[in-house]
Amino acid sequence: MALTQLEKALLKLLAEAWDTTGPPGYLETTLIADRLDISVEDAKSIIRSLFVTGLVDTDEVDTFAAYLTPEGYERAGKK
Repeated sequence: MALTQLEKALLKLLAEAWDTTGPPGYLETTLIADRLDISVEDAKSIIRSLFVTGLVDTDEVDTFAAYLTPEGYERAGKK
């Protein structure tokens, strides 16, 4: 499955959080949007897209934050 540039950027961002604070690389959606210079709604859309593929996981209430699955960390090129 080919990833878009923004999906790749999000995986990289979460992998950096993983490396800095430890697994699973948890970041709030508002911070993701800010770092990728996109709207919160666009960030949520990208998170949902990666969630469906099993590369990221998120909270169940709303897309308040996202974090990497081990597969997502691997796909980010970190393992």
